[in-house]
Amino acid sequence: MRTIGRVCGMLSLIALAAILPACNSSSSSGGGGTSGGKPYVAFISNNAHEFWTIARKGTEAAAKEFNVDVEFRMPNEGVAGQHRIIEDLQSKGVQAIAISPNDSANQVSYYKALNKKLPVIAVDNDIPDPAARRCYLGTDNVTAGRAVGKLVRHALPDGGKFMIFVGRLDSQNAQERRHGVVIELAGGEDKCAAELEKLKRGEYPIRFGKWELLDTRTDDEKQDVCQAKAEDALNKNADLACLVGLWAYNPPAMLRAAVSQKRVGKVALIGFDENEETLSGLRDGTILGTVVQDPYNFGYESVKIMAGIVRNDANVLKPDDMNANQQIYVKHRIINKDGKPQPAYKDEKIEAVDPFHAKLKELKGQ
Repeated sequence: MRTIGRVCGMLSLIALAAILPACNSSSSSGGGGTSGGKPYVAFISNNAHEFWTIARKGTEAAAKEFNVDVEFRMPNEGVAGQHRIIEDLQSKGVQAIAISPNDSANQVSYYKALNKKLPVIAVDNDIPDPAARRCYLGTDNVTAGRAVGKLVRHALPDGGKFMIFVGRLDSQNAQERRHGVVIELAGGEDKCAAELEKLKRGEYPIRFGKWELLDTRTDDEKQDVCQAKAEDALNKNADLACLVGLWAYNPPAMLRAAVSQKRVGKVALIGFDENEETLSGLRDGTILGTVVQDPYNFGYESVKIMAGIVRNDANVLKPDDMNANQQIYVKHRIINKDGKPQPAYKDEKIEAVDPFHAKLKELKGQ
């Protein structure tokens, strides 16, 4: 099985293009059908947050390289919004779809039926049944969650109380990241079977090794709700020592909460993804670390795969490219202030925030 790294050779090309604002739709050809025999494919995010603008740049680069028409859509209405977009794309003759599905656990039947009509690639958020997509392309979210757990170990070496914040728990990537965090702290899945059952039932607090999880708080993908819930948590729990945010907008919301509650420097903040405010927090030391994915390659590789499928390329999605569950993993990294490894996460790939941010801005064409 191959593991994908960042496509560095595309940086100079991407830097020539100004980044498009986050909106509901964009296309390399204006959308609708094929142009001159080009495959017509689509990429659908699970929301309209900044994270996906980087993936869009990857789709644009792949569209040029592989001579494909790509329509990029960013819904604001969860499952219903994604379904409406899919119906619209089908009416225009789309030939393959890459999607980060909302509420994937309850959408298996829908995507199994869709995957019989046209190729579906699950990106960033997998669908539980492999028959519902041709492959999954994205982060190994359990392993990335374990990297977050290592950051918690570093922040609280003697143990302590922490809380997790995420947009929704009906998303498979949220469940897998949280699972990774807690099994890392427990010392392995075999060490916390009873605690994992309590986690499924939401019976807090739950102790994993020396660390006590007080709650998992969701915000329905609303940053202001996340901030309010983090403020409430800090206000009611004087001994709360660490906040963990598993989606891109959670760390900035947690930081604002720490500022408003005068807990900056007193509570460790650990994030996921590369929100601009998160990177600023890493630079000034108010955020300890963040685990980042590779959204550019999510976009680039998904278009490359869809183009090959539509063209019946036998070299696309070979068994050696995937694991037994038809998953292709894109490596995660830990970003901290200085790029130096720490004992708790010395086995992880680590980058310093400044050079990482410089590469990120180049990808965005800034």
